[in-house]
Amino acid sequence: MTMHWIRFVFGTLCLAFGLFFIVSSVVGNFRFKFVLNRMHSAALGDTLGLLGIVLGTCFYHGFNATTVKLLVIVALVWITSPVASHLIMLMELSNGKYTAANREPDDEQGLERSSVEINRHALEESNKEEEGE
Repeated sequence: MTMHWIRFVFGTLCLAFGLFFIVSSVVGNFRFKFVLNRMHSAALGDTLGLLGIVLGTCFYHGFNATTVKLLVIVALVWITSPVASHLIMLMELSNGKYTAANREPDDEQGLERSSVEINRHALEESNKEEEGE
């Protein structure tokens, strides 16, 4: 009887952990102005939120073949979501739509103008080198 309560408590804590990250991801997607910060928020919501929910259901229903399949799905999401977010971020920086002049001077998103300009300049140089070779 005690084991059922322990599984219930751990399952509930894991579900609350997962729901917290999903809700904070949604709030971050609406609150952040800069697209790269929104993307980071969404990627964290996917990975940590899904892990917490799957672990919570694993504690509720016990470990069996279905939970192993769910953990494999979590592993695949952990691999694909950050890679997709990184590729979208590179596309956003390299397409030229985002410039430091479009940003507000009191932007509190954590990026400095010079770092964005340097990264964009480095991407343009690497593209020119690839085209020249």
